[in-house]
Amino acid sequence: MEEKQKSGLLPILGLIALIILLFVGIKLVFAGLGAAMPKPEAQWEWLTNQGGQETAYALRVLSESERQSGDIQRWLSAAEEQLAGEEAGADQAFWLYLQDQDEYVLYLPIQDRTLTSASITATEERDEDGEYTLVLRARTPEDSTQVVPEEQLLCFATQSESWRGIRVRVILDGREQELDKLVSTQDGLRSTEETYIGRF
Repeated sequence: MEEKQKSGLLPILGLIALIILLFVGIKLVFAGLGAAMPKPEAQWEWLTNQGGQETAYALRVLSESERQSGDIQRWLSAAEEQLAGEEAGADQAFWLYLQDQDEYVLYLPIQDRTLTSASITATEERDEDGEYTLVLRARTPEDSTQVVPEEQLLCFATQSESWRGIRVRVILDGREQELDKLVSTQDGLRSTEETYIGRF
């Protein structure tokens, strides 16, 4: 009798083991598909100028995975070293041109409050030589939440036919920031003197 019960249990145990294996296999397949699928594009928000009109400039915040990329981390480290130096000022900001993506990243080390597209304006101002400067004015909202500055890297893209991607001014809460500019190329970070960063 015991041998019959054991022989009857074996197929049932085998079936249970097979179901478990199938379940685990299906989970692994879906996990692999999820990792291979392209991630949804970041949500760009169009900026307005000081007059409230929509501009050719859009804004998004870099995701955590983007912030962990090599050039972004090296850029932040270089910024921290510069901020730790004797000549570092309180109104200092950092600008990085991502050449491959044709996007621009702004790091505001003193900005510990959340900024949104509604609190930033983009204006093109013509200089005496006829070239345009992009002027970004940010006003900290009174009800904004606290944020770690390194976790709020603002990314800009543009469809402008006037701005050449070189001249930039950043004004935060009425104070113009001293802007340090670098370029991310295939060969790593470069200064703007070493690399032409113009759009056309």
